[in-house]
Amino acid sequence: MIENTLKNYSITFEKILPMLRKRSKASYIAAAILLLAVQQVYSFFTPPKHLRSFPRVSFLAMIKSFYYNESVSLRNEKLVAPLMDAGHKFYVSRIPLIWTVHITDPNLAKTVLMKTNSFPKANGVFERLGKDSPIIKFLGNDSIVASNGHKWKSQRKIMNPAFIRSMPVKTFGSVVPHLFALIDQESENVPITTRMKSLTLDVLGLAAFGFDFQSLKGDPEGWTKTYNIFISTFFDPWTTVFYRFDFLVKYFSAKRRRIDSATEKFNGMLDALTNKRRQDIENGLKNEIPENEKDLLTLMIEADMREGGNTSTEELRHNIALFFLAGHDTTAHTLTFCLYNLAKNKDIQKKLREEILKTLGDEPIDVFPTLEELKQMNYLNQVIKENLRHSGPIDMLMAREASEDCDFDGFFIPKGTHVSVDISALHLSEKNWKNPRLFLPERFEDGGEHDDHSGFNWAPFSNGARQCLGMNFSLTEQRVVLSMMLKKYEIDIPEDSIHRDGIVYDKPFNLAPYSLGLKFTKRY
Repeated sequence: MIENTLKNYSITFEKILPMLRKRSKASYIAAAILLLAVQQVYSFFTPPKHLRSFPRVSFLAMIKSFYYNESVSLRNEKLVAPLMDAGHKFYVSRIPLIWTVHITDPNLAKTVLMKTNSFPKANGVFERLGKDSPIIKFLGNDSIVASNGHKWKSQRKIMNPAFIRSMPVKTFGSVVPHLFALIDQESENVPITTRMKSLTLDVLGLAAFGFDFQSLKGDPEGWTKTYNIFISTFFDPWTTVFYRFDFLVKYFSAKRRRIDSATEKFNGMLDALTNKRRQDIENGLKNEIPENEKDLLTLMIEADMREGGNTSTEELRHNIALFFLAGHDTTAHTLTFCLYNLAKNKDIQKKLREEILKTLGDEPIDVFPTLEELKQMNYLNQVIKENLRHSGPIDMLMAREASEDCDFDGFFIPKGTHVSVDISALHLSEKNWKNPRLFLPERFEDGGEHDDHSGFNWAPFSNGARQCLGMNFSLTEQRVVLSMMLKKYEIDIPEDSIHRDGIVYDKPFNLAPYSLGLKFTKRY
């Protein structure tokens, strides 16, 4: 459609040019403006020359999909799957901001993710958003996810030890009884998305920097509300698509001013906590706490001190903020979808509960599982992995940038090209999985379907050296929460639920809708 429009513009311009030669200078100026407008439209909707021969997903088709809040699964089925069925292993699209090559093939995905030097992280999105964007104010553009080379390695020295040492199972378990109290009040139709977001916010606050949001207790101090105000920016596609108009939005939008205010308040709280934690560590107040139960901020500051203490409060805050963003909503939506999938597949729920009861016992009391007990639950791990494949919250990895010319399946990829991995295509394609729409945890048993594949056909946390540092943290949190919930409750989908036959999404991302409710029946 765009190509036809541009062609018509060109023909029209050729016809009016002889007429303009007979007219005033103003006519020439008008013609120049028209030509410039056409050129801008053409460059925005048309890939650069070196990508024009590639299979393409239309930018307008993507925008239309976002506008109608189509699910990731539906968008993949309509726009990406036909290209994969035609034999293509990647496509180009201008999502979110830059023309990018999106990988859909497991072996090409492995090539990109394992070659860190050849495909370093591209931070163009952060640069384009600008320093006044709430996203940049919260995450910065120097965190471990956006940096490369020496900067990335120096931050990894601080972050890696913290995530290896921190596995606060007691902290995870200690928050769950507050969730149980709410479930018991709302058992017939629990707003599970809201409850999981509150749970993971409380867990992360305590585990990441020792701060209690008290979200499950009604948010008495308003920190949950503050967090939710500014975090909404991250899940608004128009924030990134129309980033160039940000300078206007921040002056004319009351909502944007509220977001800026909430961001400043939250950042101030993190800075104050970081400075106090440094002082506590220097005074020896954290010495008696077991390593695995220390919060991440404490472990990061201790690691930084061992490396010479050169990391600023702002840099620490950016990395804690990054982990907080990556670990809160993603884990909340993952747990919500997992509970829904278990409610929808009662045979799988029954099999999983039998394993949990065999490990934790069937006494009518709440039990906090230990790390050793969690390691014994193999089927629980299979359920979690299948849920991340079937309903994972991440559909696209942050783009990499080719540091040298390379070849993708016979297509020349010049240096500087942005390359991403389409996780939804890897996870939901019939090219990569048998009956991908079905929820089958046995895919991940020893000798199961997953073992037969080559390349990376499962990558919810990315892979390679840049794999998400919080992967084991999130997986352990999910194991604790699910094992405690399945021990205590039978889970069902209410008879009158609009989601009974499948999730009805309210956003164009793989995020659990707030309208999703589940029924919980106590076993004791």
